[in-house]
Amino acid sequence: MTQNTTGTLTSGNITIPVIDFSLFASNPKECARQVGEASQNIGFFYLKNHGLPQDLIDKMFDTSENFFQRPLEYKSKHMIGPVNTGYSPMKSETLDPETQTQGDLKEAYNARKESIEDDITLFFAQGDKELQGRIGEFFKGLHDLARNVMRCFAIALQVPEVAGGRHYFDESHQWDAKSGTTLRFLHYPKQTGDPHTPLAGSHTDYGSITLLMQKDIAGLEVQASRIHKNVPWVAAPVIPNTILVNIADHLQMWTNGLLRSTKHRVMYNPQQLHHSRYSIACFIHANDTTKLDPIPSPLITQEMRAEGVEFEEGRNMTAGEYLDWRLAQTYKFGKVSASTM
Repeated sequence: MTQNTTGTLTSGNITIPVIDFSLFASNPKECARQVGEASQNIGFFYLKNHGLPQDLIDKMFDTSENFFQRPLEYKSKHMIGPVNTGYSPMKSETLDPETQTQGDLKEAYNARKESIEDDITLFFAQGDKELQGRIGEFFKGLHDLARNVMRCFAIALQVPEVAGGRHYFDESHQWDAKSGTTLRFLHYPKQTGDPHTPLAGSHTDYGSITLLMQKDIAGLEVQASRIHKNVPWVAAPVIPNTILVNIADHLQMWTNGLLRSTKHRVMYNPQQLHHSRYSIACFIHANDTTKLDPIPSPLITQEMRAEGVEFEEGRNMTAGEYLDWRLAQTYKFGKVSASTM
């Protein structure tokens, strides 16, 4: 074990794997094996050759930077609310309410599938309808990629053909169905920073999986194991032309803890003294009406459920109810204003 610049532990023999996702077309079983192995070991993996055009990703980062450079008065015209769309200012979200003494040191803008063609997304595109269409194209491309990743999970979990096989998750992750799936643009402003204070608190994500794109400046850290105490935090570096994928809460409940929703956080990077950090996350959620009960897999037993009690309360909820419950824990809607920052 060695100590990194944030004062946390890292391990030289624990790395986040990079998977060539072109394998999904040529050898889906091998691709699924690699996804399954990475998911059980650390819960995070990078995808290269993922199929999303890099120029489109670059365009989205440019759009994000242009928006967040606008004055707070402008950005605050569409404040985030219980439907989880719009602008969330600095310190308005607290991802680790049990240990954080202040809100996260980031600002963000959220769009959901239902808002991709309305004023919420047009506002982020600063009135440019053509750009709004590119944002929708980007969002849909990420959703299509996520469905293929979910097919890898179904293969790795050996879901029987009679139950849907590799297409088991297709019906519960439809683009046209109402869900909490959210496209989020994030900005961590320039700051001196306390290296021991997270910019985004330790948390798990609330859906099925998350797709993350980073640019230029790192800072994301992943908890390598959630089984042992004093586990190391492993840096998730910026790897050009890749998308980082992590397991979220739904998959932990669906697999009785065989796959564990992996904790992660964002720490201060010394480069942020002079530069902002930008990232884009696509949080993939099951359709709102989907139950969070164990899926039909021979690898998942009822006995495993006793060990996976962390999200037990969520099992009595649908995916939509669970998201509402988790959001209520991290935001205080209606209590944040520009004057409080």
